[in-house]
Amino acid sequence: MSPPVSRTNNEGAPAERKPSGGARARILLVDDDPVNQMVALGLLRRHGWEAVAAANGKDALQILAKQSFDLILMDLQMPEMDGYQTASVIRQIEAQSSSASGARETTDAVGERTGQRGGRVPIIALTTASQPGVREKCLTAGMDDYLTKPVSPADLYAAVEKYLGSNPK
Repeated sequence: MSPPVSRTNNEGAPAERKPSGGARARILLVDDDPVNQMVALGLLRRHGWEAVAAANGKDALQILAKQSFDLILMDLQMPEMDGYQTASVIRQIEAQSSSASGARETTDAVGERTGQRGGRVPIIALTTASQPGVREKCLTAGMDDYLTKPVSPADLYAAVEKYLGSNPK
């Protein structure tokens, strides 16, 4: 569990806190568009969540190697490593980590450390692609859900809270 972090809005003033089951959650936003990052980070932080951005899948994997998150919001079309590839790699790493730790830790200890998700971090795709088959491709790559851009704040909050529940890490 990470120490409490002071949250501020873009002007440096304390961020508005809204009642939310996931108020202490850490979210990784993976999106190559700076404007999309700014808008999404603002919405997430305004809701009381700690949010960090990565510009592509390779950057996201480097961040994930050093920090843990409760949820990942993943753009699909990015340079260097797209969202599908990144989600697949994350799931492979989780599977390897889970099998390696099984010999050293009890299921209860792992469940406690990972917020009862068994080490699986929810990944929600964010994309402008709405053609048939995209949702299925996201699920096949290991993502848990799918939101179409532009995402309304209400839809974003509902999706995040769906996966964080009332007891994030």
